[in-house]
Amino acid sequence: MDAEIIAIGSELLLGVTVDTNSAYLARQLAAAGVNVYRKMVVGDNVDRITTAVREALSRADLVICTGGLGPTLDDVTREAVAAALNRPLEFHPELLDQIAARFAAMNRPMSESNRRQAYVPAGARIIPNPRGTAPAFLIEDERGTVVVLPGVPGEMRYLFETAVLPYLREERGITTVILVRTLHAVGLGESVIGERIADLMQQTNPTVGISAKRARYELRIGARAESQAEAEAMIARTEAIIRERLGQYLLGEEELPTVVARLLRERHQTLALYEGILRAPVLQALLSLPDSDQVLRGVEIHPLDSPADTQAASDLAAAGAANVAERWQSSIGLGVQPASWPDTNGFTSVSFVLITPTGERRLNRPFDLRSSDGFEFIGTAALDLLRRYLAGEPE
Repeated sequence: MDAEIIAIGSELLLGVTVDTNSAYLARQLAAAGVNVYRKMVVGDNVDRITTAVREALSRADLVICTGGLGPTLDDVTREAVAAALNRPLEFHPELLDQIAARFAAMNRPMSESNRRQAYVPAGARIIPNPRGTAPAFLIEDERGTVVVLPGVPGEMRYLFETAVLPYLREERGITTVILVRTLHAVGLGESVIGERIADLMQQTNPTVGISAKRARYELRIGARAESQAEAEAMIARTEAIIRERLGQYLLGEEELPTVVARLLRERHQTLALYEGILRAPVLQALLSLPDSDQVLRGVEIHPLDSPADTQAASDLAAAGAANVAERWQSSIGLGVQPASWPDTNGFTSVSFVLITPTGERRLNRPFDLRSSDGFEFIGTAALDLLRRYLAGEPE
């Protein structure tokens, strides 16, 4: 079964409300073995919703809509779905009774506009909503099944789990399983990682995808099988290949800050930071470590007093790292210092120095500090330098 999700609401298009419903449904459908091929966001407009539903049915066996089931005039999902399926709307007095009972239980008067919520397309299967006033429904059509759920996240999730999932399993015979495992990598560019696993990314089952943020990379492995054990075995085989190809750059299922925090605890190491950048991107990265207050002994933020080239920046980082390590009696001192000016390409050299019980490690790397991304990359580079030392990897 292939599915599409349509999130309905002008507030979603305006950015006023974040569409968390579609992400939830995508995860749940994948776990149930249903392929989600597309997600759409449509405003509160009858014609546009109608078109979206018709187009989705031309591609998918299952269409799930969320939102637009309220009592106001801009809640037009009922009308649009009815038009998309060429069915009239029918009034159900028992639905109105349920809505009235809900208002009575809340000790609130029911408005006449709530009567609109008792209309559903002809032939629809009504899904009672004990969590709210908007009844849901599903319609089986020769083109596919359309499920319409409220947009309120708590109501939507409850109805999906208690009504829609049982329908898919018991009546539509959905028995397959889709599992997804996310691995984390750092220290290689996205293009390099993509080249090393290009053949895996062309597979259809299991699938492999990659995404990037702050110079950290997520590799997602998705497997479809008849049982969880079979899916896990497929993922394990693909993960083994990725580990072989990426080697030390693959962190596994832990994210970079979690790995660094764990290694610091396991090695009984503490850290002090000297940072010559007023925006303090390395401090921000270190504060993302779980229990950072237990391993970060002290911090000094000291922007340059006078111009410095790359060599001078490296020496300042080393001196700063040694000074803070001694001042706060930490086993590791980390110094970070950018040069004063960018090169002809607009990149600024940033020096990283680790002072450790076994010696010193230095790294110089250029970053584009004209955008905020460049500062986030500095934080990632510092964490990875620390990780590599703690893991015993060579410089």
